[in-house]
Amino acid sequence: MSTSIRALITEGIRVGAIMGAGDALCQTWVENRELRNLDVNRMLRFASVGVVYVGPALKIWYGALDKIVSKSNPPMKRALKKMAIDQTAFAPAFIASLIGIFGLINGETTTVIKERFQNDYLSILSRNYMLWPAAQVINFSLVPLNYQVLYAQFVSLIWNTYLSMKLNDEQK
Repeated sequence: MSTSIRALITEGIRVGAIMGAGDALCQTWVENRELRNLDVNRMLRFASVGVVYVGPALKIWYGALDKIVSKSNPPMKRALKKMAIDQTAFAPAFIASLIGIFGLINGETTTVIKERFQNDYLSILSRNYMLWPAAQVINFSLVPLNYQVLYAQFVSLIWNTYLSMKLNDEQK
């Protein structure tokens, strides 16, 4: 197995574990469930998206972003450029894809997924912009490339709790 495949698998497992933890926090803290009433299948579905999609996608994206933005820029300018590209080119499409993926794995119809997108996309994106620009400037300026996905996923523990709340709620 090649080193790059192992790196994608490793990131997937790390991200899946943190996404699963985010869903568990959502269920226990936000939804006030006792541990014995945890929806383990929901938590595993949420974690599985991290393993097969989010972890590998972020690993590839951060690697590409590192190549896109010239290393000749001063470190803070480079971090700001990376953050701007990340938040304008990647985040909007990535959030849209997550709404669709979670709708599908939760068994929602295309009509419900479309309604969820219409009802939740701008809200999720605006919350994204409250957290991620600052977090990504820190990530891109201080964290070595090999640990950027991991750093982002620790920040994501809070973000994943919020996403779980938004993407697993019952449509009204």
